[in-house]
Amino acid sequence: MEKIVVLGIGNRLMMDDGIGIYVVEELMRENTKSNLHFVIGESDIDYCLEQIDGATLVIIIDAVVIGKKPGEVTVFSISELSEQQSLNISPHNLHLFNVLSQQREWMKGVIIGIEPFEICFHIGLSQTLEQKFKQIHHNVKCRFDKIMMEI
Repeated sequence: MEKIVVLGIGNRLMMDDGIGIYVVEELMRENTKSNLHFVIGESDIDYCLEQIDGATLVIIIDAVVIGKKPGEVTVFSISELSEQQSLNISPHNLHLFNVLSQQREWMKGVIIGIEPFEICFHIGLSQTLEQKFKQIHHNVKCRFDKIMMEI
C-alpha cells in the first residue's frame, strides 16, 4: 500500500503563516482512508523530513506568497518548482523542497499553497482568512480530492 503523507507546515504564532496547519487539522478530522498519514509539521523541517521518509506521495499544505488574492489556492508540483523557480514562495521551503526534489525519482510531491493576507507576530489567522476559512477549506479539499483520484 502506498504511503501518502499530508503535511501541514507553518507557524501559528505568525498569523496567516499557520493556515496550512489549520487546513490539515480539518482534513485530518474528515479522513477515512488508512493510507493517509496527516502530519502537523509546523516549522520544524527536520521533523517533517523524518515523517515523509518512505512516502510515495507528499502533499504539503502551506501559506505561499505569490501575489494572488488572500485565501486563493494554487497547486504546484515540487519537481516543477525545484527546476524552474528559486523556491522563495515560503519561508519553510528551501530545505524541505530541495530534499524532496532530490528524491523525486521515487517520491511525488505537491504543494497546495494558500495566499496569506498578513504574516506577522500574532496567534491565529487574520480576520480576512478567518472569514474565508470555510471557502479555503473547500477549495483545498477539492484540489486534494483531485490529487487523490489521479494516483
